[in-house]
Amino acid sequence: MNNSIRSINGLHNDMNHSLNPLAVLHWLKIRKNLAPPYYLHIYPGGTEIGWEAKAQLIRLNGEQTEAHTWVDALKQLCDEAAADNNKAFGYVGFDACHSMQGFSPDQSTRFPLLQFFIPKHRICIKNDAVEYRGSDRHLLEDMARMPVSQSDFRLPRISSCAEFSEDAFMNAVVRAKQHFSHDLSKVVLSRYLGFDYDGDLLPLFNAYCLQQKYSDAILMDFGEVSAAIASPELLLQADAGVFTANPLAGTRSVGENAAENSRIEKSFLHDRKELAEHVLGLAQMLAELQACCETDTLVIKDFLNISYQNNLMHLSSKLKGCLKNDAHPIDAMLALFPSAMVNGVSKAEAIRCIRDIEPFPRGLYAGAAGWATGRDCRFSLIIRSFCKYGTRLFVQAGAGILAESDPVQENQEVNLKMSAMLASLGYVK
Repeated sequence: MNNSIRSINGLHNDMNHSLNPLAVLHWLKIRKNLAPPYYLHIYPGGTEIGWEAKAQLIRLNGEQTEAHTWVDALKQLCDEAAADNNKAFGYVGFDACHSMQGFSPDQSTRFPLLQFFIPKHRICIKNDAVEYRGSDRHLLEDMARMPVSQSDFRLPRISSCAEFSEDAFMNAVVRAKQHFSHDLSKVVLSRYLGFDYDGDLLPLFNAYCLQQKYSDAILMDFGEVSAAIASPELLLQADAGVFTANPLAGTRSVGENAAENSRIEKSFLHDRKELAEHVLGLAQMLAELQACCETDTLVIKDFLNISYQNNLMHLSSKLKGCLKNDAHPIDAMLALFPSAMVNGVSKAEAIRCIRDIEPFPRGLYAGAAGWATGRDCRFSLIIRSFCKYGTRLFVQAGAGILAESDPVQENQEVNLKMSAMLASLGYVK
């Protein structure tokens, strides 16, 4: 793979700001006939755009296969990417934990629950430099002539077409509480709204995702399924086998000022339900990662910190450790999958409870998106996201249910999480 590196200022001598990644992606779609699969990934310290599959893995699309078969194939693809100084980017939908076929929440569209590809072309924007890895010898020169001004991303009209209603969700909370036992102490239930939407996700990524405080912002398009994600939650990052996870659980609304936030924080840290929701999930994640870790390397850092999003605050802790020499980053990611913070405790019982009580597939929602190569990876949860299947768009959010949960309050939490996404659509119920 040929590499070309040039500074941003070398591309646009009149620019006083970093290259706009959305404008670059928009330009690629128009001038380079960019077609799926492709992704735009914004993460702390950098941005990357990848497109055109050099190799691709599509699984859990209705075929009957053992779990180890697709797991081995995914690890092989990631190792192939590492050998090429590249990466494998993609997603695993939530329902991969129990199903061989993906469906949209309204079951109008089928899609593969697992898709990854090694891109033929990558643009990396980092430390005020643009790096292109690929075979297009003229791409950087063409980019130099790209208009500097930000593109005008207009939202198409939308109309609602499907939902799991608030009343249905609150009834589900009541039913879930009846399932609790020694083996099930927490379950995360979700609610969705669906819209007819035959447009590009670029406008929504611009209007919503880039306005949020996120761990990772991802725009990915695999054709029949695509998503715009402003994930606040890092599922797993590994750098040369040293990994970090940053689970979030427990939610409060942000106050009007610093004094009010200080009062909310104190109340938050003394709320038994919120603390239990976080600690139960954290303990399960510790147990799940143990088998992948070198002895005595797995630790909790920054326990019960408070992480602020735009209109929300969450309880946050970090897990750090070192992978065993014979452990693959995919092993660690799938050990956590689906995350206890979007599924429940214990994992198996929570999955059974969700399948029994939620009368719809989750699709991409609460799955994971990101990349892996060699001993490195970065995956975030697919939450705070717009997931598009065919010509339908879905907004979905959930809440952690415990024995003491109040259905009305849990529904209010879901509304709070959905509010900014729905506002960016111009939707008023």
